[in-house]
Amino acid sequence: MTLAALKQFGADALLVGAVALWIAILVRLPSAIRSPQSRRLLIAAIGIAGSVTVYLDPVTALLRKTYVFADSCGIFMNLWGVLSSAFILDFVLAAVARRRLWLVYGNAVLVSVALVVLDSVSAPQSGCVTSVSVPWYSPFWWILSAAHVAAVAPCTVLCARYARRAASSGPLRLGLRLLAAGFASSTFFWGPVIIGFLLFRPPWLGALFSLNIAVTTWLITAGVALPVILRALAVRTGRRSLRRLKPLWERLVDAAPSIALPQHTVGGLPRWSVDLRLYRRVIEIRDAILILRDYVGDDVLEAARAHVGTDPVPVGDTEAAVTACWLEVAIAAKASGDEPAASASVPEPEHDPSGDELASEIRFLEAVARAQRSESVRRFAERHRRSGESALPRQETW
Repeated sequence: MTLAALKQFGADALLVGAVALWIAILVRLPSAIRSPQSRRLLIAAIGIAGSVTVYLDPVTALLRKTYVFADSCGIFMNLWGVLSSAFILDFVLAAVARRRLWLVYGNAVLVSVALVVLDSVSAPQSGCVTSVSVPWYSPFWWILSAAHVAAVAPCTVLCARYARRAASSGPLRLGLRLLAAGFASSTFFWGPVIIGFLLFRPPWLGALFSLNIAVTTWLITAGVALPVILRALAVRTGRRSLRRLKPLWERLVDAAPSIALPQHTVGGLPRWSVDLRLYRRVIEIRDAILILRDYVGDDVLEAARAHVGTDPVPVGDTEAAVTACWLEVAIAAKASGDEPAASASVPEPEHDPSGDELASEIRFLEAVARAQRSESVRRFAERHRRSGESALPRQETW
């Protein structure tokens, strides 16, 4: 790949990455507003997005067509980069409870004034983002690089430190690591890359400018968008579980209508979130199972267990299949008018309780729903019906 092709590839990746980053910021904005920590982190991401955006070729071309910035030779872009760095440093200090607004933004103003003065007195203008004729000792670029590194380097350390502390949350740890990698990439660009180019001027390093910034942009985008993506996946999984549990839930509600909690809708649509609806459905199913357990005796449970033992049942679904078998008998017994036992022992399902308790319960009930539609459960219920035996043992009277 030639240097020209590498530079064009980096420019294209940067353009798409900048658009993706702004989209991620806009999507994340509603939830971030309600959380001070997320809000500050988003401001830091906006700082990176802003500093990247002003360097995009379409943006620089547009700015140069305006009357105000026609002769600025890119100084506006560099000043915006200083302001963006101030946003990032403010986030770091706020995160460690040492926020200093006057110090951060006062220094940003002083640096901006210094850059304007240095740009105006140098020939050619040092602020030209496309200039390669500035001397290696150019105070303009050394000060600009120092301002960026002073902001993004602490942010890298902060995100990495919090990622190590978030050992109990994999998604949070991954998101913080992505953000740390993004800020580290920005530190590398404004430190070794810019300084190295000023000192040695290798053409290949200049061709990597856009690609380096593109890597930064995509890493920050991934870190910002990760919570939104995970939430979307969680909603999708919750809706899928609601669909899978619906046949079992409808069957149990018909058998025990009292377990159905009041439904709240707005405009005919469920009022509550997917998580809450799924939680309610699990509670209702579990309540129905507890009610129907009083309609079968221990002999039915033993018969169900023996029946399941003779059928090829997927590993881990044995207890769910047993539950599905005796549920069919209990539903039929209640429908025929049998009286429930005064007190029956409630079997604890032997599903794996590891991990999140609700998630484990959902997996178990989904297995019950699958088993209830199986031929094995239908055969067990039919055999019990033909036997004419009562679901509950007969009570002796004196």
